Amino acid sequence: MQSIVDRLIGPERAARVIQPLVRELMADDLLPETVAYRIVCEGVLAGDPWLLAEPGQGWALRSDVTDPAPALLVIVHRDTDQLTVEDPYGQRHQIPLCALTAYELDQWCWMRPDDDPHPTP
Repeated sequence: MQSIVDRLIGPERAARVIQPLVRELMADDLLPETVAYRIVCEGVLAGDPWLLAEPGQGWALRSDVTDPAPALLVIVHRDTDQLTVEDPYGQRHQIPLCALTAYELDQWCWMRPDDDPHPTP
């Protein structure tokens, strides 16, 4: 089953997202690699914002959400469990990371150094 991350940034880059998350769980929670890998993979497949939320991503409101909320949020900054997001009207808001559970990852602008069109020497 292809994850949303695979579709948005490709399987090679998805692996480069997953591996640091696995290492972090192993170090922070003292989990064996197989357990950390399973937790991360299940979270990525489920679209867990705690694992996936990064600046440069667009998160679309889930179709089953009935509360009034912006249809799309773009993450500008993440600080552990707080996000600065921009709505479709260009307004920036501070929201708790848990608010992204009403959304699903929809866009990912890959901003890693290997894709910088103008690398600095």
